[in-house]
Amino acid sequence: MKLNSTVSVSFLVLVSSLLFSCSEGKYPGYSDAGEGVYYKLHYPGESGKKAGPDDYYEVIMLNRFGEEVIFDSQLESGDGTLLMQSEASKYFSVLSEGDSATFLLSGAGLALPGMPDTGMIEMNVKVLRILSADEAAELEANRDADAGEVLVIKRYLARKGIKAAQDSSGMVQLEMNAGSGKSPEKGDTVDIQVKGELLNGRIVDDSRTYGGLSFIWGDEGQVLPGIRMVLSRMKEGGNAKIILPSRLAFGSGGSSTGIVPANTPVIYTIELLHTR
Repeated sequence: MKLNSTVSVSFLVLVSSLLFSCSEGKYPGYSDAGEGVYYKLHYPGESGKKAGPDDYYEVIMLNRFGEEVIFDSQLESGDGTLLMQSEASKYFSVLSEGDSATFLLSGAGLALPGMPDTGMIEMNVKVLRILSADEAAELEANRDADAGEVLVIKRYLARKGIKAAQDSSGMVQLEMNAGSGKSPEKGDTVDIQVKGELLNGRIVDDSRTYGGLSFIWGDEGQVLPGIRMVLSRMKEGGNAKIILPSRLAFGSGGSSTGIVPANTPVIYTIELLHTR
């Protein structure tokens, strides 16, 4: 049985990859879970319930590679949790319902953008529930992607201590300097710089790495709908920082590169350099 998770494709590759390679030797305080995976149990649950081969784990998860957060379930879904199929997460067999633990897994061979071939991923997990396949399917079916995004954005703003709210379009304006030059008009060539990142801080686009972005104002599909909306309020010399809900960004399909998952808000910093 396959569930349509809101989690990124790249992350699913991580959790479904069972054969990890890592450097030899033990890690202090960690036990060997097999197949090059190590774990440390922090807080044991009380039920002692274990997952069967067809069951699902509902977990809260935070993963780091060095200082970089590469996945945070609290910023991925409205309820802040992730469903993981037991057979696709065999190293979780050491955990019972209610357990909290940290796993160390090698980054080698993982299909994550920018992931080095060496070094260990730190996977912090709390198993909230162990569900049957039918229970997991019902939970997944009842998830409201749009409502979940609203909660995720609110959770992000609260974490950062930002007093801002989504407008009627779902966008959050974090900063805005409208500029003082010419406004874009149909047929103009518009030169901009954009930097996009996920709520966990992972960079998904930076136009400075490829010399900036130019497009014809009025042509469809040149930039994301949310970026166009913001640029329409700006003049040359203006800049803005915004949070776009997925319907103004990459939608229910995510980005074509797979870097931005489906139904995922994106933070963009935008500079309007020239309108000509």
